[in-house]
Amino acid sequence: MNRRGEAAALTVLALLLIALNLTPITNNDLFLHLKTGQVVLETRTVPRTDDYSALARGRPYVAHEWLAAVLFRLVQAGLGFNGLILMKVCVALGVAGLLYAAARRRGASPAAGVSCLAFVMILAASRFMERPHIFTYLMTAAFLWLLARRRAGLPAPLRAFVPLQILWANLHGGFVLGPAIVLASALAAALDGALGLPPAPAAGGGSPRREAISLALLGAGLVVASLVNPYGVGLLRFPFQLTGSAFMGEIYEWLPPFGSPFASTYMARYYVAWIAFGGASLLLPFFLRRRGRPAPPGGSFPCILFILFLALSLRMNRNVADFALATMPGVAASAGAMRAWLAGRSGAAPRPVAPRRAAPLAWIAAILAGLAVWFAVHGYAYSPSNRRRPGLGLGRNIPVGAADYLESIGMRGAVFNTYAAGAYLVYRLYPAVRVGMDSRNDVYGENLYRQYTRALADSDALEGLLGRLDAGAILLEWPNQGMMTAAAAVHRLRDWTPVYFDDVAVIYLEAGGPWAQAAARDGHALLDPALYRGGTIRREEAAPALREADRALGRRRSYIARVMRIDALLGLGRDDEALAEERRILAEDPQLFHIYTHLGWIRLARGERAEAAARFRRALRDQPGSQVALQGLALAQGVAGR
Repeated sequence: MNRRGEAAALTVLALLLIALNLTPITNNDLFLHLKTGQVVLETRTVPRTDDYSALARGRPYVAHEWLAAVLFRLVQAGLGFNGLILMKVCVALGVAGLLYAAARRRGASPAAGVSCLAFVMILAASRFMERPHIFTYLMTAAFLWLLARRRAGLPAPLRAFVPLQILWANLHGGFVLGPAIVLASALAAALDGALGLPPAPAAGGGSPRREAISLALLGAGLVVASLVNPYGVGLLRFPFQLTGSAFMGEIYEWLPPFGSPFASTYMARYYVAWIAFGGASLLLPFFLRRRGRPAPPGGSFPCILFILFLALSLRMNRNVADFALATMPGVAASAGAMRAWLAGRSGAAPRPVAPRRAAPLAWIAAILAGLAVWFAVHGYAYSPSNRRRPGLGLGRNIPVGAADYLESIGMRGAVFNTYAAGAYLVYRLYPAVRVGMDSRNDVYGENLYRQYTRALADSDALEGLLGRLDAGAILLEWPNQGMMTAAAAVHRLRDWTPVYFDDVAVIYLEAGGPWAQAAARDGHALLDPALYRGGTIRREEAAPALREADRALGRRRSYIARVMRIDALLGLGRDDEALAEERRILAEDPQLFHIYTHLGWIRLARGERAEAAARFRRALRDQPGSQVALQGLALAQGVAGR
């Protein structure tokens, strides 16, 4: 019965993981890896200098994740983007399987193992994406599984770690965790001997002292094994150079978890809960041991690992998932043991487990089934304003339409673009087009990044950088923060005009530049989504604005163009058409808060305060902190209350 209950709970857990991870591709870094993987496969060499960027061309480029890039490219070439999504799902299932096996080898009960694993996989789901760091999760789980087998006295030869470490060093910069985990295990073996904790069985190396020496030598050997890579010693220095750069403080995922925007996410709440639960589960056995209770399961290793990974996670929030995953086996084993110990009276042996005690697994399976259905229907919420929807293919945030437009006009040379769009442009348009900026922070460094950010806010700096790049186009991801300022800087330049826009990006061409013909044909004299606010199209502008909105919709359907069309139709007195289109948009319920904000301003401009307030509230449901929506709601309610 216990085995059947365990199998059922694990099956439902697998369905939960599929629901969490079967989601569209929304991360931009993937596309750089796809291009790098293609370059490696075609040239049979690993890049050493940058050639993707017009701004950083010729600078040193350490493609430290080159093997992951090759794997991504091979999967994408054979199975498309959906194949990459399925690959991510398989890696998540592999990580979960290894962690569960490690937890069970360390003595965790099925109920504790499944429950703790489900929690940390939900916590880490935010970071499971088609990027090389998922291989660090997989390798971490493999190391923990091997060490757990060794602790349990099962075959786990030290030589098995070496090929894994070599693979890890070429997959992702997190390979430094391999030697760190093994050295933590060596320290634990030595500490267990000093504390008089029960030693590991003979297969783990005999005496604690001998095991500590063996693992310490292995840790040093793994550092040497990491040198088997195209960059040699340079790769060992690279992770520390990258994480030690002051420039990395500009990047969201490199910020500490507290005192940064990460603190407002649901993941931060899960993180705090895991710190509290894990810390209590690991520390309490040491106090109870003084009262004659059994020794902590796994010895001191789970505690040392908890402290090590907690310290890493407190430094930067990208390590929060690593912390939860790496500490899961030890916490699950300790929590399960504590439940058994605390179930009996003080000083009494734990009560025998009756067959009916399999019932907790049934309850756990039912809860996990409900969660799987919830995530499959509603998606994974990062925060009240950000949710990852289930599905396949590319996410809405990828600038596919913008790349299509640049390709259609035969763009060549350099493009000045916003940070996140660079990777996809490299993937689609390199070598014909080189980007101004992309997410390879190590290639650009702090000085170039500062020049780039100044150009996004200052028209003189932008004009100078455009000249330096000889840029033929400007691409702004207009819904992003700060893009209104950037668009205003573009409009202060001479002869640059918006020629394409959708819900992701707006493209500008220079009227007197090499693509003057496209600029004359596609230019928008009135409409720019980065500067638009609903209800501002004047009656005398309505007819040309309608033509521009229709032209934008002809190139690619977008909600912002539909909203602009509504605004123009109302200006022409074609209210029935406009309101019918608004009803269609509301029925489709797009997860784009600014669309509802614009609809609210349109209604407010017409004096329809109740309708405006309803649309502003809908915007705030997706983006609670939107100052524009809050301002609009205050105006709608303030006037309505008079």
